[in-house]
Amino acid sequence: MNQPHKPAIDTLLGTNNLLVIAPCAHRENATETASPLAVLGRLLAEHLHCYTVINAKYKQRIVDMADIRAIRQRKKVTNDFLLRIQQFQKEISQNNLLPLVLILQRAEDNAPQADIIFGYGQGERGVDDRPHRPTIAPSLLTKIRVATEDQGLTTALADTASPLCGRESYSLNQVFRQKNHVDGFFDPSVRSLLLTLNGGLLIDEQQAGQTAIKLAQVFSLFAESMPLVRRIATNGIDTVSKLDLRYIFRLHGDDTSHDLTREAYIDELSRSIKKNGLLHPLVLLQKTDGRYKILCGFRRYQAIRRLGWQWIEAKVYNEEDFTTEDFFNISLAENTKRRNLNPIEIGNFLESASKDMGLNNARLADQFGETLGIGKPGKKVSQSTIHKYRKLNQIRERGESAEMLSDVINDTLQFSIAAEILAPLRDPSDRDALYLEIIKPLAPTRPQLLQINKLLSDIHPQLKKAIGSTVVQSVLEKSIDSKQKASTFIRLLQQQKGKQPQGNIHAFNSKVEELRNDIFGLKANKQDFNITPTGKKTKKAVTLQVRLQEANAEQTIANLKTLLNDKHHLDELLKLLN
Repeated sequence: MNQPHKPAIDTLLGTNNLLVIAPCAHRENATETASPLAVLGRLLAEHLHCYTVINAKYKQRIVDMADIRAIRQRKKVTNDFLLRIQQFQKEISQNNLLPLVLILQRAEDNAPQADIIFGYGQGERGVDDRPHRPTIAPSLLTKIRVATEDQGLTTALADTASPLCGRESYSLNQVFRQKNHVDGFFDPSVRSLLLTLNGGLLIDEQQAGQTAIKLAQVFSLFAESMPLVRRIATNGIDTVSKLDLRYIFRLHGDDTSHDLTREAYIDELSRSIKKNGLLHPLVLLQKTDGRYKILCGFRRYQAIRRLGWQWIEAKVYNEEDFTTEDFFNISLAENTKRRNLNPIEIGNFLESASKDMGLNNARLADQFGETLGIGKPGKKVSQSTIHKYRKLNQIRERGESAEMLSDVINDTLQFSIAAEILAPLRDPSDRDALYLEIIKPLAPTRPQLLQINKLLSDIHPQLKKAIGSTVVQSVLEKSIDSKQKASTFIRLLQQQKGKQPQGNIHAFNSKVEELRNDIFGLKANKQDFNITPTGKKTKKAVTLQVRLQEANAEQTIANLKTLLNDKHHLDELLKLLN
């Protein structure tokens, strides 16, 4: 058994001048999966590709959605229903088309037996209780009636004494005709028509589907298509959820990387658009909820939001008309027209393509490598190259090494060094220490960096601890003031290595760390307690460093006595210097 359609106010975007509204399309009973009128409205939208607003949420006895007075009493209903109608109408008008609004409702059981009763606000001139407020030209209505009868449906005009003609000022049929009735709605260019359907056309979902096909045949004759590039309401574009940003591969405001938002770039782009206009339209996708999401042009969108523009030019595609692979290819083509993606953005693209399409590195290389322009010219992109780009993006997604990534983006750090030397480091503190304290200030070449890494690993297996050692910090301080910083650093570090006592320095440092944790506590650091070899000439001599603070002096002295009385561990420490 089909699950009932969730009660909601459904909104669908269109590609022409038609706007279909079903103000009272709620389910009459719990056994219905959806009301036949709602089914008709949705299928009509599907066949006509028109703008649609269907109320399947509020029952008429709760809120009469065909009555503007009832709608305006509830702000949420006004926002979800009335303002969406206004947004769609304005979007049609902004693209130089004349909106044709079709309001669908079901006839009462005692209504006339014609299949469809048309109401266009007709009344009697000069009769106050039956005012004549036409909402469509009689000549156009005649053409619609003829087309309807051609589909085998009988038609009639609503009696002027009947509410089915839609002449009352509070009727939804009059929303675009009454001045000062609803703010911002008055637009005499809008044509609207009230269609009251006989219950026989809406017996069940199957019958409603057949009726939808016939009406689609009728109104397709009066539909005027929008251009591919059109004007879209800026506030109709969503950029909040991850799904909204699914195809945005340009970096757009990562909190973890202080320079990734490129604020200066957005400001400059805003000024350019204000002066020259939008030279390249956005590329948008019609979502199934009646709004848009961005396929390409997120930064242009940000710039236009800063300018406060209410409308924006965009090339619009229906999300359901293309495959995920199509959208990745379209986005990549659009994004690389004017400026190549930076390495982090390439990694972002590849990671997204891998997740959404289930592609491994080999298939990513085959499908996108050439278009992305990565790898060596004239040669096939390797899997390892794809892996390097994805690895950098994964570091970004984890919120690590922000300054390193920022410098890759700004071309102040070579991609090869970031991807092949820094990215493989699992501990972000090691990675940041190597980059911020060694690579950035010393600017070593790749061969020099490999040599530095080897020298540092001889001091301690953990890079952060090796770099933080007294020896390295002293050498680093001297090297920064020299002309050949990296060369000086290597030479001085090699000299220090020659002065170091023979033996297992790794084991020595580990033993010192063990003593520090056991005697002075896990929170103690090298400033609180440290032991270092004194020098080459005195192989079995060490230098002891202890920090004495007034707040914990007694405890520190007690800890020191414990250490000095531990002859076994001290002997082990000295033996490691042999």
